[in-house]
Amino acid sequence: MWKWLRKTAQSLGLAASIALPSVASSCAPTEGINVDLHNKSVRLTVIHTSDIHSRIFPYQYTPLLPDRNAGLQLGKGPYGGMARVTHVVRRERARADRSLHIDGGDIFQGAPIFNYYSGEAELRALSETGVDAMVIANHEFDRGVVNVATQIQKWATFPVLAANYWTEDPSFPGTSPINSVLRPYTILNVRGLRVAVVGMANLSTLSSIFEQPNRLGILPFKTRDIAQFWVDFLRPQSDLVVFVTHLGLESDEEMIKHTEGIDIVLGGHNHIVVAPPKQVFDCGGTETEQGYVEIPNADGVLEKRYCKPRRVLLMHSGAFAKFVGRLDVELTDNAEVIDRNVGRPGFYDPVNKFEVVAHEMQIFPIDVDVAEDRRMAAMLEPYKFALRDIGNLDLLVGYAPADVRRTASSGGDSQLGNLIATSMWMRLGVQTDFSMTNTTGIRADLPKGPVTLENMFNVFPFDNSITKMQLSGGEILELFDFVARRSKLRGCTSQVQIAGAHLVINCSSCDPKFRPDVVGVDACAEQLFIGFTDKTCEQDKDCGPTEELSRFACDKRVRKCRNPVQRNGSYELATSNYLAGGGSGFRVLQRNTTQFDTKIQQRDAATDFVRIGKPCGWQTTADGTGGLLQCSTDAECTPLGDYVCACPEAVEVSVGPDVSPLACATKKGATCGGLGRCVLADCRNDVAAFHDSSDCTESSGDAKVKCRASACSQAGEQCKLLACVDATIGALVDGRQVMLGR
Repeated sequence: MWKWLRKTAQSLGLAASIALPSVASSCAPTEGINVDLHNKSVRLTVIHTSDIHSRIFPYQYTPLLPDRNAGLQLGKGPYGGMARVTHVVRRERARADRSLHIDGGDIFQGAPIFNYYSGEAELRALSETGVDAMVIANHEFDRGVVNVATQIQKWATFPVLAANYWTEDPSFPGTSPINSVLRPYTILNVRGLRVAVVGMANLSTLSSIFEQPNRLGILPFKTRDIAQFWVDFLRPQSDLVVFVTHLGLESDEEMIKHTEGIDIVLGGHNHIVVAPPKQVFDCGGTETEQGYVEIPNADGVLEKRYCKPRRVLLMHSGAFAKFVGRLDVELTDNAEVIDRNVGRPGFYDPVNKFEVVAHEMQIFPIDVDVAEDRRMAAMLEPYKFALRDIGNLDLLVGYAPADVRRTASSGGDSQLGNLIATSMWMRLGVQTDFSMTNTTGIRADLPKGPVTLENMFNVFPFDNSITKMQLSGGEILELFDFVARRSKLRGCTSQVQIAGAHLVINCSSCDPKFRPDVVGVDACAEQLFIGFTDKTCEQDKDCGPTEELSRFACDKRVRKCRNPVQRNGSYELATSNYLAGGGSGFRVLQRNTTQFDTKIQQRDAATDFVRIGKPCGWQTTADGTGGLLQCSTDAECTPLGDYVCACPEAVEVSVGPDVSPLACATKKGATCGGLGRCVLADCRNDVAAFHDSSDCTESSGDAKVKCRASACSQAGEQCKLLACVDATIGALVDGRQVMLGR
């Protein structure tokens, strides 16, 4: 294998040309011209983006604490958008002496534009930014290998990298659709500085590639071995070696520790910001006089190579077009300067060419204060209008009186997770014993305000359908033991959301009282209940069999005893076709032979479930019916809280014609004559502001005044019908998942 790979690399090296950075090409030397940089101080600016996930248009979002710590401020939405990203990229490159723009992949999937255009708009946008290289990532394959190959061939003006994939079948050369568009590396001539950029594509999420053959036609290489192979191959041809990866932070660090010769790693996949950059020692991972790495020889046998550990810079620059990262490095190949910088005489190894002697990193938040690049905005405008016409994305689904979060501080069940799992479980045509979906498949929160069809696409960008299957109790325990192990590796945060079941995961140990079948493991599903027995209860001990074993057995909300899973029992599960196919490592589901794909998309199930909900303020009467409280004036709604009496003839705009956001109020002295209904004041204001932003922005003068008045009137009527996305339809944390050992 290694002899064959070396021959392949040599042929690639003969064929490879040194590329010029796309944006800086007008002032860069022509190919083959050398610039003497020996013993000089050279500055290089690296612009980094990653995990854009189709967020090419600005979107509403409530920044969480990690984003706020990185500089994304509350109230500065909408956030993101490639026109803004491009403005920042071009501005920072214009301010730099030598610059590159490298993207970390996962530009596909995450917003409706991908569902309709399959990656065309995203690749055109990235090409327009002038990006110099990109690593392919897992979501680029979401619509298959032929789609991504076709889109790259049509629209990418930059090299797409994957050094750790082998995509050509030696038995059938030239037949792989993806092989022709991927390369392991590119060498960029940045005004005389030769920068080798190596791409390390995702391995952890594309677990199917470890099965041979697989539908993607990919053979993965071991990360540390292939990384060192390409470093050794490229060092003689380049001054600096940069890796752009989609492996995740932990795998980035492991790669650095077990290789030598990499200078900078630009990471992705975890959707995090790592600023300032981490400094990770290569060549064993510790600061010693001498370390070693293990390298396969020509026969694949590992041999030790001794080396001097160096600090490697590792940065991540966030996700969803919320940030642009800038890394400035000072480089030199002056041995005296390098030795003095690290405080170790004789440290410099000429094999490594230029070394980083100083660095600085900046993170630029992409919010409403960032200007849009006009060329990018003009290029994307046809897509924006087309989405409105064909997608009906502004269709109102409901109203959220507060943010509906996809994660919870407990690490267990979440508001949005419970809502989605319940929508699958209760869907007509599904209605199984319990349901389960992966937490990471829920890609966005529902922000406070009107919930649109676009919001539902953002929550569920994947076109996954609901699959039903029969499982034995033993298989279910195996399934949730796997969930426990995965959750432990992620800070004891549950990796699934469930309905119809109650789950206790122990991340620190496994109590043999509850699981005598599990010995010597440090994470398991310690207790699992599905459904209820006929027995009523007030407290756990009422459910038996003993007080010691009755923990969590009573659901005190409904005063019923939960039904423990029986190993020999049979249960029906509703899950996504992604998990049913073994996605994210769920092999226990993949091998099940009773699967039935309902073809009902998870997004549709959740959307329909929300739409049948009752509006905020709905009062249920003793006979089981009910409705909104009838009213004539706002005062009659006061007992409900912050509610107003809504009717078209009694509402007016309460702010000036140019003040945003739009706010509404009841006309002084006006009455609804008993025909009004009490609606949430925030609902009327937020829905009116939504209509104002979409319908009234192009108006002026009297036309705008009338448009805004109509928005207030229309909003009040819609809030009488829009479903309230809150605890009344299951958007609450109810403790159905308990995480012990956090």
